[in-house]
Amino acid sequence: MQTLQQPEKNVMRQNSLWHTRLQQFMQGLLRHGRANVLKSVIDFLLIILAACWTWFVSFSQVTDPGSPLPFLIVVVSARVLLYRIFRLDLLSWFTVSRHDVMWIAATAILGVPLILLVFFLLPEPFTLRAMTRPHLILVTEPALYTLLLCAARITARAAYSSKAGSRRVLIVGAGDAGLAIAFQIQESRGDFDVVGFVDDADHKQGRRFRGLPVLAKISDIEQVTRTRNIQEIIIAIPSLKPDALREVLKACEPTGLPVRTLPPLHQIIGRQPDVTTLREVRMEDLLPRPAVDLDRAVLTRYLAGHTVLVTGGGGSIGSELCRQVLAAGVSRLLVLGRGENSVFEIVQELREHDSQCEIVPIICDVRDRTALERIFQRYEIDIVFHAAAHKHVPLMESYPGEAVKNNVVGTLNLVELTVQYQVNQFVMVSTDKAVEPTNVMGATKRIGELIVKAYATEHQRNMVCVRFGNVLGSRGSVVLTMRRQIQRGQPVTVTDPDMVRFFMTIPEAVQLILQAGSIGGCGEIFVLDMGRPVRILDLAHDLIRLSGLVPHQDIPINIVGRRPGEKVKEDILSSTESDSAEKSGPFFMAPSQFVQMEALQNHLAALREAADEGDAGKIIGLIKDIVPEFLPDANQVAIAGNNGTGALHKITK
Repeated sequence: MQTLQQPEKNVMRQNSLWHTRLQQFMQGLLRHGRANVLKSVIDFLLIILAACWTWFVSFSQVTDPGSPLPFLIVVVSARVLLYRIFRLDLLSWFTVSRHDVMWIAATAILGVPLILLVFFLLPEPFTLRAMTRPHLILVTEPALYTLLLCAARITARAAYSSKAGSRRVLIVGAGDAGLAIAFQIQESRGDFDVVGFVDDADHKQGRRFRGLPVLAKISDIEQVTRTRNIQEIIIAIPSLKPDALREVLKACEPTGLPVRTLPPLHQIIGRQPDVTTLREVRMEDLLPRPAVDLDRAVLTRYLAGHTVLVTGGGGSIGSELCRQVLAAGVSRLLVLGRGENSVFEIVQELREHDSQCEIVPIICDVRDRTALERIFQRYEIDIVFHAAAHKHVPLMESYPGEAVKNNVVGTLNLVELTVQYQVNQFVMVSTDKAVEPTNVMGATKRIGELIVKAYATEHQRNMVCVRFGNVLGSRGSVVLTMRRQIQRGQPVTVTDPDMVRFFMTIPEAVQLILQAGSIGGCGEIFVLDMGRPVRILDLAHDLIRLSGLVPHQDIPINIVGRRPGEKVKEDILSSTESDSAEKSGPFFMAPSQFVQMEALQNHLAALREAADEGDAGKIIGLIKDIVPEFLPDANQVAIAGNNGTGALHKITK
């Protein structure tokens, strides 16, 4: 930002001091207990001035106009009478609006017939007929009366609402939302002062809206902020698409100024944009698709009055599931997790809500079949949302046995107990990494999908899976890692410049889970239509810009190479699923392959045994037996080759 010279600083300081003193004078003048009396006195003097001014304008060129006293007495008396009848002294001078101006103008017009009536009743020579140019008098006096009374109020308001010393704001977008924000700031006593707008519309260039100029186009933001001493930028275009928003942020980037925005249009529909809706630009604003907002009424009917079990209830997805399930009016919510701290925190949060729901914290490991069974025996569970899982790809490459125990054995325990205790519905949270997996984590989640399909088909149970991509803000998310690096001033690390991922927000993910549960099925897989994937390198640039910094200049970006098990590109549906998947609203519904139950159970028993033994090579080989499309990392292939199980036995067809 351009540095101000010392004389300019002195001028700004003097102006600020003058504004402050004027404000203090006006507030002291009009805020004490006799404010209405004072305003009445001022208005009375202005009424006399308007009458005198009218006489002067009407008769200044007349040779012998006579005494103005009768005219002044009649006009002032009529005006004071109407003033008291309409209580103009009660109008606020600090918040005068067009409605107040119209009210004053109405009294001005009503005064004309009253003045005429009085003059009609007066004897000669005081009648209006005796005066020269009476028509001019009846036009000039109401106009001057309105002008003086309104001018006094507008001056008081301008002095009171002066913004000296406030943060100078530039608004991007001179549309309805931008004008609404500008009006809110102008009318408030906040710490902001709108300098003007920038807008790309040619017909708006150079024009003024609400007294504020359109200074330039969006591409000229850097120059405008420098020459106008701008201190903050507000993006007031709620209909802006993510790609267009990204371009605006790029234009704002060289300024180094804080940028705030209105939420997307779907979030403020039905309400007037105002300063209370302004917030920082978020990563979800830049997703290459509109946010998904599913039918809340359907979800409420589906969940209300039921007993719901949420596994992994202390995690990112699990905790949001608990919040939305509680809001839907369930009668009992079982929050199950292995970590006591995370379960304690979410339960404490949930209990702060004014709800009749019984909230039960449960510390339990989904791998512990005996402990799980006691829970199913004690509570008559209606719905299970299974969100507990190991999800960190590189860690699970190093510990495949733990991935199997949690993601496979834990899922199997819950599915078998769901069937045994005739739970109405089971919904498993899966991942796009289960599609033609290249890592252990994704392969174990794919096995979980096969377990759900096999048991749903065998026992004709209502069981489905929900598959989605990376979740913004979830624990272990690349977004949180990058933000932490930026906050510390460290280089942002990107594994591969060509790597792309699908992203969604936590509320979107949870709504998809609940919507899938409300529809139900027999082993189907629900997948959100997540638009086009986001390049991780672009994500790094966006996050640096959102932090008010410049990529490569303030924060370097280092390419560190892919980690074990990572793909360059993830898919939400396999090639076979894509052919049969049906689109339903914002998501796809893909029927899973038929699974041979006996073969699956045999392989699962062997896989459980290998996991207990900690035999990584045997685990990799057995996973390939169950998931033939699994293409593990080269190191894992070497392990499996040395210690594998031999021939593959297909369990799907």
